Amino acid sequence: MKPRYLRKQPDHRETMTNYYNTQAGFYDATRWIFLYGRERLIQQLDIRPGERVLEVGCGTGKNFDAIQQRLQGTGEVIGVDCSRPMLQRAAERVREKGWKNVRLIDMEYGKEPITRGKADVIVFSYSLSMIPEWELSLACAQSELWPGGRIGVVDFYKSANGSRWFEEWLAVNHVNVDRPYEERLRQFFRKCTYMRCDAWAGLWSFYLFIGVRPAFSMMNAAA
Repeated sequence: MKPRYLRKQPDHRETMTNYYNTQAGFYDATRWIFLYGRERLIQQLDIRPGERVLEVGCGTGKNFDAIQQRLQGTGEVIGVDCSRPMLQRAAERVREKGWKNVRLIDMEYGKEPITRGKADVIVFSYSLSMIPEWELSLACAQSELWPGGRIGVVDFYKSANGSRWFEEWLAVNHVNVDRPYEERLRQFFRKCTYMRCDAWAGLWSFYLFIGVRPAFSMMNAAA
């Protein structure tokens, strides 16, 4: 047997597929316990009929219901995920609901924009902290939006008063809270809303960010 350091390490797609392979079936029944703020995020994004909404790390498509209520059957919903078991659940949801305006894409987001700058809204719902190349994903999201387009992020937050063991548990489950998320989001987008909230008496914390793409973006400056 090869030493561990000589073995080929799984890439992110493989890691996510393996991780959710046994969880996809009961994911929605369990995650409501600690994935707070998702409905509030969709509400504050002020999604309007006819808009194109892209969700990065859409998982089972749980947020699609709230998004569709606001689109009223118009516009387009694009769900991106690199975990096939989760996308399969999302596809089942789309079929069961009879939605005709949903497109699902199996890919690791960040290498190139999907809509070529024609997205109105981008959603990261507890996904940014699980993306290894998260800064690249934010840069891609910025170029994905129309000038004035909105981005919404809800995710775990590293709190000075939070439980150490909970952060360690998150790390085991491929969630990284030890990154400068707020700083980078403010660099890429004009802040509209930023709030931090405690959950379960401060056992852990999460943040909610709503931003707007400025007319002159960092991607433009780098061109």
